[in-house]
Amino acid sequence: MGRTASVRILSSALITLLVSSPALAASHPITPQDISALRQVSDAQIAPDGHQILYSRITPSSHTAPTAPELWAVTPGSHAEPKQLRGTLTGDHHPRWSPDGTTLALLRTHAPGTAHGARLVLLDIKSGKTRTIPGLTGTPVTFTWAPDGRSIAIITHEAPPALPHNATEEGRSGSSHLILLDVASLKSRTVPTPDPFIFDVDWGPKGQCLIIRSGKEGGLEYYWYRSTQSVIKPDGTVLYTLPGHATAVHASFSPDGNTVVYGYFSEDGIDGLVGTVDLATGKREPIASSWGGAILRAAWDTDGHGLTVLGFKGVETHLAHVAFDHASTAEPTEIATVMGEVFSFSRDKSGDIALTASTRTMPDEVWLYHKGHGQQLTHSNPGVDQWSLGEQRIIHWKAKDGLDLSGILVLPPDASPHQPMPLFVQIHGGPLEAWYDGWLGSWHNWARMLASHGIAVFMPNPRGSEGGGPAFSAANRGDWGGKDYQDILSGVDHLEKDGIADPARLALGGWSYGGFMGMWAAGHNDRFKTLIAGAGIADLMTMAMSTDVGLSFIPPYFGDPLTHQSDYSAHSPLSFVQNVTVPVLLLHGDADTRVPTLQSRLFYAALHERGKTARFIHYPGAPHWFGGSVGLDTEIDVQQQVLSWLQKYL
Repeated sequence: MGRTASVRILSSALITLLVSSPALAASHPITPQDISALRQVSDAQIAPDGHQILYSRITPSSHTAPTAPELWAVTPGSHAEPKQLRGTLTGDHHPRWSPDGTTLALLRTHAPGTAHGARLVLLDIKSGKTRTIPGLTGTPVTFTWAPDGRSIAIITHEAPPALPHNATEEGRSGSSHLILLDVASLKSRTVPTPDPFIFDVDWGPKGQCLIIRSGKEGGLEYYWYRSTQSVIKPDGTVLYTLPGHATAVHASFSPDGNTVVYGYFSEDGIDGLVGTVDLATGKREPIASSWGGAILRAAWDTDGHGLTVLGFKGVETHLAHVAFDHASTAEPTEIATVMGEVFSFSRDKSGDIALTASTRTMPDEVWLYHKGHGQQLTHSNPGVDQWSLGEQRIIHWKAKDGLDLSGILVLPPDASPHQPMPLFVQIHGGPLEAWYDGWLGSWHNWARMLASHGIAVFMPNPRGSEGGGPAFSAANRGDWGGKDYQDILSGVDHLEKDGIADPARLALGGWSYGGFMGMWAAGHNDRFKTLIAGAGIADLMTMAMSTDVGLSFIPPYFGDPLTHQSDYSAHSPLSFVQNVTVPVLLLHGDADTRVPTLQSRLFYAALHERGKTARFIHYPGAPHWFGGSVGLDTEIDVQQQVLSWLQKYL
């Protein structure tokens, strides 16, 4: 064996050792490969008797396509390790327990050896045997069990008939169907619905009626902004239509069937509210209107006297309880603070709550909450325990007009309290989104990776963010890039004053609305050395007229684009491109229909024509939100481009 071969083998062995040893892995800064390789845990579903919790787990492995999920199970109070659920296949997802806990319904992405779409499958928990539901019209997308377990309400989607020559037609989104399945016989029937497209469904307490969320069209504009809630009989007869446009906070009946809790939009069309409707009187009462946060999910107590809610306020997620007799005035009583970006939970018959949540030092895992006390049940990424992580803290500051603001600061592991450091200001999407206190490492959350390379990351929630109440959420109405941008700058001032941020080494950027703010800052900049815009909005007019969420997204902020053209132009980054003096990095997916790639192309073309320093990287086949939609290579490259760009200019 020659010397070259020996060195090659030794190097290969050393690389293998570095990758497989958590202790050694901690000795190097966190890489994009480290972040993208993290297992992803979601959708915790606790059995009715609490004996088992099912969840979805993805171990990223495909470099060119999304990795399919697996269904895993963990047993609370047991020392047994979590394992893949018997009888399930890779690609199975959306598991839901029957009311008696003996059967599981799930969606199977494909049948082995076929090219079919998702199918509904019933799994006998005891035997592990499955039954595939035959004869459904369309592809099942969601479903819910009847309270007695004898029926399942299924929503299916049917693609529109193909046009010749692979042509597509705007507005053709196929059709959807509401189907009721008899579990014993596996026979099904289609229910007539008031609108042609059905998005959500839930049963009344005795199965005598259902509540559906529906729309006149099937696109995302109707799914998110223009849907309505209707109470119907199993034969399709409409009994009641709830007031207002519905949000994604799903409706559900009180245990006696007399009241419904549901989400609806505020009158300005910007913020989502939650309230109850008395079906006998039609009276609607807002839930926790004085709390000042946003309610993301609400579930009735078994006695109907209150609601368990999942809410977000400031930078924190909360489990809380709202007493029904004080719903319109009292703030929720906190059950527990839950870390991370949490949108749902499940409960067993005793009231124990299962959900997936993170910590500041650990990605999402399955947690069980009993009487407000949380216990982490899974440890899907044990190597992270050995990563060298810097401090993460909540930051509070005041805007120039005195408004109280908050955000998150992530510091490098070796940060010195007396040495100002380079700072990247990362802006969230939305604008009606927010940064949350929890694990901040993913393809679009760059904080942990950048901090490990010596760059502190500041993640502000300026006015217009979620979690501050309706007035706060709408405070940037007609003012994108105005006071919300000044809020961000005030936060940077605060960090400079505290000796954390080096004024000579500042950068700003983000994804979606964060990309808009990166473009905006580029044309209104006197302090940042470079800007990054991921899937950003350059021109509000063309964005409002071309996004797949239609005219329900931007017009609530700026009015009709055809009659308010001057307002749209005044708040479009493209209008100020001549003022750009620093390098700009643009990132975008070529299949983005939410913020069409044209937005970055416009900004890049304007920069390039004026001789500005700019780089535009776009990814074939990638949509607006890369997570779960692309392979490892794309997720890694986005992070690597950001890291390399900031290392170059900071």
